[in-house]
Amino acid sequence: MLVDIFFAILFLSLPSALITAYIAHMNDRSLWRWLAFGFLVPYVATFVAMIVTYFDQKKAGTLDE
Repeated sequence: MLVDIFFAILFLSLPSALITAYIAHMNDRSLWRWLAFGFLVPYVATFVAMIVTYFDQKKAGTLDE
């Protein structure tokens, strides 16, 4: 029972952590920090990384509108 819960959490959190880390790494952010954030706060962290990326690009003026 406990093992099943552990694997469920692992397989739900791992994709979120990897996607979040990828987004952060492509935008010159700390890979490991964002990987941990994506693992601890699954799916919310992905949207936070996208929002941070949007504002970084908007600030730099590289965003096409």
